[in-house]
Amino acid sequence: MSTFTMERCSSLPQNKLFQLSTDVENFHNIMPENFKSLEVIKENEYGKLVIEKINFLGIPLKIKTKHVVVKPNVQEIHILSGPTKGTVFIETYVQSGNGTIVSIEVKLILSGFYRLFGFLEGFLKNKMSATMDKFIVAVEKYDSSLTAYQN
Repeated sequence: MSTFTMERCSSLPQNKLFQLSTDVENFHNIMPENFKSLEVIKENEYGKLVIEKINFLGIPLKIKTKHVVVKPNVQEIHILSGPTKGTVFIETYVQSGNGTIVSIEVKLILSGFYRLFGFLEGFLKNKMSATMDKFIVAVEKYDSSLTAYQN
């Protein structure tokens, strides 16, 4: 297991960024190249169980995740199946100046035969960091398209 934290800044207000980041039903609209579809299969006061069709290292996969939202600023995502089963992401959204600081603590676990490839942890850290950069750009662009549509 590898634990690391990533932090980025967004120009979006905390409440808006948090709302967009936790809207799993529409997340594939923000990052369609990474998330092909997300289907909520169970929802209760503790969170949502979601079937996600994703692109993992160029391989299309279907995984099950649990999303726990702690309003107003924390989301936990638990990977329940697939090559990173057991991995946990704890996202925190904090207002800062005219924007938001997003911090993601990652507890990365490789399962199955992926454990045999030690270099994958470092590679995945870099891919996750690049994906977080893309997410910030994509969510700000998505928000501006929603704003333009509403006006």
